[in-house]
Parts: sequence; structure tokens; C-alpha cells
Amino acid sequence: MIKERFGEVDAFVYRLFPFVRGIRVAPDVLTLAGAFVSVLAGWAFAEDRSVLAGLLLMLAGFCDLADGVVARQQGVSSAAGAFFDSSIDRLSDLVVFGGIAVARAHAADVFGTLLVLWAITASVMTSYTRASAERRLHSLKVGFMERAERFLVLIVGALSTFVMTAIVVIALFATYTAVQRILEGRRLLRILEETGVDPTLPESAHGG
Repeated sequence: MIKERFGEVDAFVYRLFPFVRGIRVAPDVLTLAGAFVSVLAGWAFAEDRSVLAGLLLMLAGFCDLADGVVARQQGVSSAAGAFFDSSIDRLSDLVVFGGIAVARAHAADVFGTLLVLWAITASVMTSYTRASAERRLHSLKVGFMERAERFLVLIVGALSTFVMTAIVVIALFATYTAVQRILEGRRLLRILEETGVDPTLPESAHGG
């Protein structure tokens, strides 16, 4: 996963965007700004302006990276803020994919439209399976096609004008990740039910 490969997110963002230390706006403003830019990216996709859409996605991605960092920087990080951010992220994803679906529908590309719907479904399932499992488990990190990876693939596809190639990659690998999470989550939850111990907790948290 991209986040784990680059290590601690805050340090990575500060290295890449040092000016983030000077941001004084509320984290929720950045979250909403990212959503607004995502809407513009969805519109650009719908208008078949893929390069513009890719650039807008880069800006939206920056907002998505920065909002959590700024929240921790300002000491206002909270479960409520994380919930709001996650909910807006799902909305942004659907708007972006929706724009691509509209473009394919306008082009009378039935197969392309179905591919986008597949990518949307697989992306939602990837996020949902983890969130659902983590209601009971400490974590469920199996799988690699998370939101950051999907964003990166879509940005590359948009900037190179190979949007549908990116959609196929997302559809296939998000489906694989969702299936992985369903099987692994089910296995781990069975262990939790049988033993009363969360197998995803660090050893130090087991009390023994």
C-alpha cells in the first residue's frame, strides 16, 4: 500500500509540501475543498477533458492528504472528523466515476459504461469490507488497491488520456482486494468469535 510504503504520512506530506505547516484553515474546509475539486474533475471527465480532470484530481488528492495532517497539526484530530472525511471521500469517488460513466454513456459506449459501473462497485466494496470488519476487529489491512492507489491509477490514466485502461485496472484489482478482504475478514471474525481475542491486535494488547 502506498501509505505504508512511504511511512508516516505527516512526515511524507511535510517533505513533499513544506508549506502545509503554515496552513491555518480548518481541516473540514480542506475536506470540502477536495470534494468540490472532485466534482469539477467529474465534470471534466464527463466533458471528455481527461487531462484537465487528471490535474484536478491531483489537487483533490493534495486536499485529501493535507486535511488529516492539518487536523493533527492543529490538535483537533477526532473520530468525528475522521468519519466526516471518510464519508466525503466516498461521495467524491462516486462523483468522479460518475463523470466517466456519463462520458461513456454520451459516446453510446455500453461496454465502457458497464466497466465504469464495475469499477465503482469494486471500489465501494473495497472500502466497505474494511470498514465493516473494523467494527469488530482492530484492523483489516489485507489488499493493496486502496483509495490512494485508485487515485494514482486514475490520475495517470487521465493525464495520459488512457482513462478506460485505468478503469479496467481499478476494476480488476479493486475486485481482487474486495474478495481478499471478504475472505480474510470472515476468517478473522470467526477466530474472534471462537476465542474472544482479536487476532489483529498487537501482542502487547492481549494482556499476556
